[in-house]
Amino acid sequence: MSKAKVEPSIIVREFDAPRDLVFDAWTQVEHLNNWMFPMPGCTCEFVSADIKNNGSSLHKITMPNGHEMWLFTKYEQVQRPDKLVFLQYMSNENGDILPAPHIPNWPKDMLATLEFEAVSENKTKLTFYWEPRNPTPEEIEAFESTRADHEKGWGAGMAQLTAYLPTVTG
Repeated sequence: MSKAKVEPSIIVREFDAPRDLVFDAWTQVEHLNNWMFPMPGCTCEFVSADIKNNGSSLHKITMPNGHEMWLFTKYEQVQRPDKLVFLQYMSNENGDILPAPHIPNWPKDMLATLEFEAVSENKTKLTFYWEPRNPTPEEIEAFESTRADHEKGWGAGMAQLTAYLPTVTG
């Protein structure tokens, strides 16, 4: 482990929805199952969800071709409606944390920090910070080598959230 400081990847989005709803969309299974995936045609299924400080969740994303991806999440801070902090890991169906299969030396601990700001009554600004926690030099190199693609992963999920929110706001 190193104490090297890595600049987080930052994604900023504005959603045409109240801040409470955008926060709930990130913390309530009835919302998460409808958008927490990278593209249309995928499905998301939470098999466990204790989304609170020091809680965890386990969910499966099924791709259009049938490929399944399991993700285990540890929640560090759930501060409605302002802030959400979690670590998310590749896992198996039992929640056992696994190395990322597609990127050698991918950081073991990836920290997501989300800040929710009410721009107006029906508009929310989300600032999403994504960074490795206590990375090794090899993990820093892997993170930096993929920096240009970070927007494709989380950004694609946020595009799904943008499409989902109008279905619950009317």
